[in-house]
Amino acid sequence: MGQVTSLLHREVYVMSQVDRLLDLGIGTARRWIDGYERRGRQYEPLARAETTGSDAVTWGEFVETRLIAEYRSRGVAVVRMRPAIMALRREFETDYPLATSRPFLSEDGRDLVLRVQDETVLSPSLRFVVRTNQNVMLSMEVQRFQQDAEYEETDEVRRFRLFGTPNVVLDPEYGFGEPTVRGRRLRVSAIAEAIAAGEARDDIKATWDISDDVVDDALRCSRVA
Repeated sequence: MGQVTSLLHREVYVMSQVDRLLDLGIGTARRWIDGYERRGRQYEPLARAETTGSDAVTWGEFVETRLIAEYRSRGVAVVRMRPAIMALRREFETDYPLATSRPFLSEDGRDLVLRVQDETVLSPSLRFVVRTNQNVMLSMEVQRFQQDAEYEETDEVRRFRLFGTPNVVLDPEYGFGEPTVRGRRLRVSAIAEAIAAGEARDDIKATWDISDDVVDDALRCSRVA
């Protein structure tokens, strides 16, 4: 029997898909995930333990990239994240410290993250956790990240809501990781293509047994509406 690959280590995407799904500039995913060279200087990966040159992206690398994008959208320079991510990778002995729930859901984990932050002298804008009086709480960026993330009993992120829509998810178990209707193998691209082809909304709803809300979310995620 062959070796079972964990969800986080499963290859799901290629680099260009990650750019598209996370609304990143062309080539951003490759720089963050596999590192890059600029003006003779080598920049190490953020979301991958080491440079491999592979175009394939694991689910864990995708999840790491999603949280990195959350900080980047708030003006944090991604280069500042590298020391903390590398330190957390060592402390939790995992390739994907941001893609597991342990650092964020466990009180002990949060304390460890806080210590790593202090040791790596992270700026306040890049705190994964913050201390409020006697409590160690998640930063706003991580809170937003977790609002869209769902975890399995194995402590691995299983799926994401896409663009905050309740009816559309990214799930490595469905549709090869492309946006699908929650709990279904129905890709949202099929719904969007049917609308673009001029099919009546009522016919589409009847064909796939879906509601108006599902159609609206599918169109929003496909940027057809």
